[in-house]
Amino acid sequence: MRYGFTEDFSSQVVLDAELTALPDSGLYLNSGVHPSITINNLLSFLSFEEFEFATWDTYATYGKYTDTRKRTDIVKHSSKIYQSLVVSNQGNRPDESPEEWLETNLESLKIKNFILKVEDRVFSDLRLTKRLINNQYIYNVSGRSEVMLPNDYCAMVFEPKGSDYVTITINQISIQKSGNTPLNLYVINQGVLIDTLQITPSNGIVDFKSLNYSFKGKGKWIFAIDSTEVYLESGYIDPLMFDGFVCYTATGIGNNPESANYTYGFSSIGIGVNVSASLDSQVYIDNNLAMLGNFVRATFELMALEMFLNNSENRGNRSQQIQMDKDNLIAETKSLEMNTVARRYTQELSFAKKTLAKTFDTQLSNNEDDLGIEEDTEILPDPPPFL
Repeated sequence: MRYGFTEDFSSQVVLDAELTALPDSGLYLNSGVHPSITINNLLSFLSFEEFEFATWDTYATYGKYTDTRKRTDIVKHSSKIYQSLVVSNQGNRPDESPEEWLETNLESLKIKNFILKVEDRVFSDLRLTKRLINNQYIYNVSGRSEVMLPNDYCAMVFEPKGSDYVTITINQISIQKSGNTPLNLYVINQGVLIDTLQITPSNGIVDFKSLNYSFKGKGKWIFAIDSTEVYLESGYIDPLMFDGFVCYTATGIGNNPESANYTYGFSSIGIGVNVSASLDSQVYIDNNLAMLGNFVRATFELMALEMFLNNSENRGNRSQQIQMDKDNLIAETKSLEMNTVARRYTQELSFAKKTLAKTFDTQLSNNEDDLGIEEDTEILPDPPPFL
């Protein structure tokens, strides 16, 4: 996992191997936090209904639970609970497939679900949720005579512009060609055939049909078709007019689309697209966990105490469970005086935002108001020392 939990000997529960293994980030969320945040206290306040998971089905296909967050990707097998670790998980017996399944328990799942909520808040508080940069139709309305496209393949080409953290999505696509016989659309990145999709013409008219294909990564992304007759007029694509991506066309010669020798240009090829570009910070977060680790832990600490304060199901035994009364919890989660959890969180948030402003790709267009990191947190002076 990205973050881990260290044993604090406050509970008889044995957490699963994913939680207790050395985390990818090296960060143990429950280490160095408020002393009331113990495994036992967390489990006492985290709500989780008792229910039976579905029995593992050899014919079912399961997703990666930490991506999908679906309870259907958790199964029961031989009286034990297993969590799916991979996508397209089919036919792998949980008790015989440690690479595909993890033996777990309800307590571990409760804590993992809380960690996922912490991650969501980190993204939200840093304004790093997925953010639309651009949405654009790119097409030409052509004449009524068909012409043969040159060479063996013709393509539209996309490259991220201004950032390594852009996800591009082709929402809709059209091709101006007579008839309605589907054509193959080859998706190629760095000489590798990634996918083979299809375009269906609408007898020569511009008719955008849903595609919803997203991609990100280095290099050119080529969307090629076998050269064919299309309705075509002299049209021009300005490759640099789009925010978040560069777009141009290409023609290729070769035995297959991925190894063809492409020549790049700017002339229309009869294909139109509706394309979006969005700022996607997941890779950035993964690459900079060490820098953001203190803020992630501070967020975890604040959210845990907020749960202790507000969890109505356990208010009756709150003082007994965590040895903190309501007034103390309010002070820790609300007050910026003294060395409170709220104060530490606020300071770490301010530091993280200032660091992001220096390192993250915030300017992806010519519009200065588009993507600046918001800095609305006041830098607080150091708290007075405890007496």
